[in-house]
Amino acid sequence: MRLRKTLILTFTTLFLGINILIEEAIASESANWDKTIKKVTDSVVSIRVNAVRAFDTEGNNVTQATGFVVDAKRGIILTNRHVVHPGPITAEAIFSNSEEVELIPIYRDPVHDFGFFKYDPAALEFIKPTSLKLVDNKAKIGDDVKVIGNDSGEHMSILSGTLARLDRPAPTYRRGGYNDFNTFYFQSAADTSGGSSGSPVVNVHGEVIALNAGGSNRSSSSFFLPLFKITKALRAIQSGKLVERGTLGTTFDYQPYDQAKRLGLTAKLENQFRQKSQGDGLLIVQHALKGSEAFEKLRPGDILVSLQSQKTSLELVSRYEVLEIFLDQHVGEEITVKVLRQGQLLSQSLRVTDLHSITPDKYLEIGGAVLNNLSYQIARQVNMPAEGVYIAASGHIFSNAGLNRGTVIQAVNGIPTKDLKDLIDALKQLKQNEYFQIEYVNIGNPVNKQIASAKFQTNWHLSTACQRDDQTGVWPCKSVQWSQEFAEIDPTEVKFSQHKNKRVDQVSRSLVMVQSNLPYFVDGQAFPSYSGTGLVVDAENGLVVTDRNTVPIKMAQVSLTFAGVAEVPAEILFIHPLHSFALLKYDTKLLKDSEIRSARIDETPLESGDTAWLVGYQTANRLISEAITVSAFDPLTLPVPGTPQFRDININAISVNNPPAVASGVLLDKRGKVRSWWTNYAFGRSNQTIDRGLPIRHIKSLKDQWLKNGKISLYSLEAEFNPISLASAKRLGLNEDWIQKIQSESDVPQVLKISKVFAGSDSKNKLQTGDLLLSIDETVVNDFATLDRKVNQPLVKVSVWRNKAQIDLEVSTKTMSQTDTLEAYIWAGALLQKPHRALATQRDIENKGVYVSWYWYGSPANRHMLHPLNRIVELEGEPVESMQQFITLTQKHKRKPYLRIRLIDLIGRESIITLKQDLHYWPTQRVHWDGEKWINELIE
Repeated sequence: MRLRKTLILTFTTLFLGINILIEEAIASESANWDKTIKKVTDSVVSIRVNAVRAFDTEGNNVTQATGFVVDAKRGIILTNRHVVHPGPITAEAIFSNSEEVELIPIYRDPVHDFGFFKYDPAALEFIKPTSLKLVDNKAKIGDDVKVIGNDSGEHMSILSGTLARLDRPAPTYRRGGYNDFNTFYFQSAADTSGGSSGSPVVNVHGEVIALNAGGSNRSSSSFFLPLFKITKALRAIQSGKLVERGTLGTTFDYQPYDQAKRLGLTAKLENQFRQKSQGDGLLIVQHALKGSEAFEKLRPGDILVSLQSQKTSLELVSRYEVLEIFLDQHVGEEITVKVLRQGQLLSQSLRVTDLHSITPDKYLEIGGAVLNNLSYQIARQVNMPAEGVYIAASGHIFSNAGLNRGTVIQAVNGIPTKDLKDLIDALKQLKQNEYFQIEYVNIGNPVNKQIASAKFQTNWHLSTACQRDDQTGVWPCKSVQWSQEFAEIDPTEVKFSQHKNKRVDQVSRSLVMVQSNLPYFVDGQAFPSYSGTGLVVDAENGLVVTDRNTVPIKMAQVSLTFAGVAEVPAEILFIHPLHSFALLKYDTKLLKDSEIRSARIDETPLESGDTAWLVGYQTANRLISEAITVSAFDPLTLPVPGTPQFRDININAISVNNPPAVASGVLLDKRGKVRSWWTNYAFGRSNQTIDRGLPIRHIKSLKDQWLKNGKISLYSLEAEFNPISLASAKRLGLNEDWIQKIQSESDVPQVLKISKVFAGSDSKNKLQTGDLLLSIDETVVNDFATLDRKVNQPLVKVSVWRNKAQIDLEVSTKTMSQTDTLEAYIWAGALLQKPHRALATQRDIENKGVYVSWYWYGSPANRHMLHPLNRIVELEGEPVESMQQFITLTQKHKRKPYLRIRLIDLIGRESIITLKQDLHYWPTQRVHWDGEKWINELIE
């Protein structure tokens, strides 16, 4: 018993001792990590990046990431390639004490996910970071590591992990985007996120053993880039030398010996490799770049054995780092590559290509598009030669042709375009508005060559050619001048197809397909193109009416297609500010001897139960017709859009059951006369639509006024009305005398009740919501048609019922002859305009300040939250009431790095932002109508 107690006591003491030792070890390790973290933290920075243009594998955006100081004396920061970006950027680093410095991108590797920024060490006043030590040979499986950086937007985050693998294949993120290759990666379950890209992966000694590059959301795995290429590149940069990068244009795959045996690895070679090399696998040719020497001489499945040049020979090469260092040392030279193919040793002579030469470093901006040479990065992924011009952003000019990001232009008008120079030379042969043919492929299906037709239009946007300069970190740009001569349009004779239905046959000669394209999104618009039907109201003068769902704003390019045969440009004469109509004009000389006819119109309104025929275009050559029955002729009620834009009010509209799918058209009676216009209203975020028929009298009025005066004058009482029954009016206090008067002078037993009075009008000061409209100029007004007629003058006498009494007022109407936005400015990447009418009618906002209509990703406006749907009311403490005043103030303060801007949103909330200007990539531009055409001019 005593022995047992002694043993128990001994084991207890031993167990307690072990626990104490473990706790002491843990405490010691924790203390070591505390010291390491304190030592590292001051050298880690949060990086804000504005990718100002889409380029190559990357889009234009604003991002955040991490970097760390690797040379404090020279001010060099290491981060990822996808942070430095292949294209133009601006960037700032924020140190742990919140000091901010400008960053200059000085290197981004063509293949691997690392790059360097530079900053001015003298710009730091309160912090003195040290150079973190890079070690490229100390990583071991099982090592505990810390990832220190900007995780998920946090200023500083520390994540723990354990190295689980040192030879993971490079991660594949997305096809057509940036993907690393020909290197191993480390893997750990550190669960990092986007903002931690570029973070140092440190061991307990404070040494950086890898660079955090990415991760997988599915497995919570983090991927770290080894440092063997990074340390060599850093030494070259520190010595002021170019970073040599060579390639065979070949992607290799690291496969274990058992897989290599199936491809022909002999027992003798396996034994030699196992005795000499590190690791458990070999480098196998996965694929070679199409059009390269290697494409002709190497085959998928070839096993790399050795590399030889005149001065160096490497036997039994099985590691990526050995292969790449050799290639970097022999750029431009012929080398001998020995491979094992199906058990046979083959020697191939190949020239080492300069990787930088097949990595784009210039771009062209034209028509809002951004183009660059097709890169090796993308070409290798889609099995294409590294030639052709890549559309990084399609802009106005190419999106109208149906070409999007990912398109590779291979020829223009039959002229091959192997690079940007070829493309520019081909485009300089074109005239404005000339159609040109594009041969292209899309990287999603590169074997399917296609042809598109685009219209050459350059005056809406500035055109520049820019090339990277790593000394300054800026891409200097030169203006590109195109021909300003306009292409002549040959006259076309249009013959119309015969239709079995006589009504349709007659009206077809008065209908056209209308296509409008919007180069800029003003007045609440957010779609680049629209199409619908137009009605020829005067064939002799070339007048066409369409709806505002087809031509929504004046700032648009419009074309008309007649019978699917002839396309001609159209001028926008007038956009109706109150109802969904637009008046267009085409040159009748372009349609010589054609069978175009003015529409036959009958202003008599259709009524419930009437039969009519809906006729309209679905495509440029497909006219549809369907018999319908009018179900109602009621006040049009549309929801208020979330983004202020045109909304039709104060009008009765025809509705039918199950209307056919046509954006716009006309309703015919049995005689083939046009009795109503048919239009489509879009609303809601899901692009829901309402189809309605509108009174044709508005179309006739537009035509008559234009032909008589050469202009159109409209007036508005600037109030929204809602018809209510006489019974409802009586409950609101309307006396019996007025009820009897309305019944005796009108066939409609209703009263117009004011539901909204618009800001910036005389009505706002005199009329009130809830007023019942009695008369205008002593004429009973209780329907929309009478309202339109009586309001059409500068001053009217209005009688309303308010608080159980009649009130008589003199009210000035508002002239609606010109409410279009004819001028917009691009400033700091934001599209600015005067507050448009929808702000007053829907949000009770007067025409004061400057309205933010749109912004571009990657711009200062995007970075600093100068968001659309806000008005700028103050700049640097000075009030802003007009666009011109704002532009004057921006010129006054253009040398200030940050500007203080006061904003007011749609519900009246104030906020203040500070915006950092970027006049190089985002110069101030003015887009305006000069009375004959739209032009874009740079504001110096």
